Amino acid sequence: MRAFAPHRARSSAPRCCGGRPGLQQQSRPALRHAGAARPGSLQQQLSSGGRGAALACSRVPAAVHAAPAEQPPSSWAPLLARPAAGAARCSGSGSGVGSRARGRRPRGASSAPLRVVALDKDEGCEQPPESAGILPEDAQRLALGGSQDSSRNGSSSLPFLPGASKAGGGAGAVAAAGSRPASPTAAVAASAASAAAAGAGGAGGEAAAAGARALYPPAERSQIQESWDTLMRWSRTFRQRQANSLSPIEAADKVVVFGGGSFGTAMGTSLALKKASLDVVLLLRDPYLCKDINTRHANTKYLPDFSLPPNVRATTDAAEAIAGASYAVHAVPVQHSRAFLGSIRDVLPKDVPIVCVSKGLEVGSGCMMSEVIPSALGRRQPAVFLSGPSFAKEVMQGRPTGVVAACKELALAREIQELFASPNMRVNTSTDVTGVEICGALKNVLAIAAGIVEGLDLGHNALAALIAQGCAEIRWLSQKVGAKPATISGLSGLGDIMLTCYGDLSRNRSVGVRLGRGEALADILASSSQVAEGVATAGVVVGLARKYRVSLPVLTAVAQVLDNNLAPAEAVAAVMNLPQIEER
Repeated sequence: MRAFAPHRARSSAPRCCGGRPGLQQQSRPALRHAGAARPGSLQQQLSSGGRGAALACSRVPAAVHAAPAEQPPSSWAPLLARPAAGAARCSGSGSGVGSRARGRRPRGASSAPLRVVALDKDEGCEQPPESAGILPEDAQRLALGGSQDSSRNGSSSLPFLPGASKAGGGAGAVAAAGSRPASPTAAVAASAASAAAAGAGGAGGEAAAAGARALYPPAERSQIQESWDTLMRWSRTFRQRQANSLSPIEAADKVVVFGGGSFGTAMGTSLALKKASLDVVLLLRDPYLCKDINTRHANTKYLPDFSLPPNVRATTDAAEAIAGASYAVHAVPVQHSRAFLGSIRDVLPKDVPIVCVSKGLEVGSGCMMSEVIPSALGRRQPAVFLSGPSFAKEVMQGRPTGVVAACKELALAREIQELFASPNMRVNTSTDVTGVEICGALKNVLAIAAGIVEGLDLGHNALAALIAQGCAEIRWLSQKVGAKPATISGLSGLGDIMLTCYGDLSRNRSVGVRLGRGEALADILASSSQVAEGVATAGVVVGLARKYRVSLPVLTAVAQVLDNNLAPAEAVAAVMNLPQIEER
């Protein structure tokens, strides 16, 4: 399922006279009641000001004090005094909302003068093209075919405006967060009255303004809301169609996880939380860790700070773990996968799908996991490859995460998508297995390079330049291998690269940081309980690049540093002094 994002119209923000920012950068309190318009009042003056206007007014001070209030700059006087059509004049008394056309402050006023400038309708606001869409044709038909949203009759509440009210009629309804102004002129009147309320309310009025501010002009707000409503209607229709079918998680009684590392444990936990009766079994080699998981309900070695659900257990018996399992999650490191899969070949049923979350290239053969699995089992096994920006700790914390399920059989990819999808996890599908796997392997090597730059304290400019160059090298090699461009720029490509290169929880990046600070690789690996796949993958990547005749300066330099042929600083200097070439 593709991820859709609503189209966002752009706007050139109107500005106050004198070149100061307008309403878009300042607060506006909600109007608490309508009130009758007095003769000569601000509302009456604005009501005859033309077709529409956009408001830009100054912020009212939070507290009333004895100090003299700021006078408007002299450059504002012509605009404040001009009575031409389309211009707004400020008036009022007592509350200090504004002065007469000359821009003076009333005597004894306790708040700053209101500065209002009227603009023609839609002036300076770029509108999206008529053809701009947020959904494919079939999805648009589903969305537009649904019931009309309450926003069309003006009674809906905008989700980004807290304290919305559905009260209608008068200026109060205009200023209420949930209702759209009937015209830009009405918005000016409501905003001016809101400023008056802020002046009277002091700090309380300013606090209300922070929550009731409207960022976009009415026309643009309407377009944004309609785009969002269309997306939500499509989502409801799509889910209603799925509700009649039995989901994979409901049909499954047991899932086995190969490996008890951090990510395997996190993925098993995410499934266990979706269904309390699901039996999630971790197949481990370490009997002590197995005992801790079963008695203390915690992975004390890799995720000691998290409690595991009661339906997660561990065993060292492969036959017992696999028996009756509907799915098998493979989380064994790549370099140990061939031997492990060979050991369970006889007890793993041929029809049990393997969900592989291991990333990397096998040393010696250069094979990806999609090649290792059938080779080690000696047969074709249904398999889906899950990859994307996903730290195990954040999955355990229930933070939003997005991954990709890749399989040449799209139906199986969608089945795994439904298996893992939850309010905290989005799962996209893809048939580009090669692209998802090669990007997942190469990004680990680039993360080591990013860590080296961080360890050498070379700055943000250097880090950005290095990652950009590394992304280009990953693209060059991935396309030669057969990856699709959409995969490279998607979650399993660019998304995973960003997380691994910038995230503090990245194992490969941590290796690079310590190398940049002068530590020996052997000491780094000996002190870590988890595997950094990029260390073993770097040499394989160089061999793959030679096979496809692709030059990879950054990734090759990483292999040189890891092999102790270059110091980190020397590698950076050598790459920086390469001939200047055209970007490609």
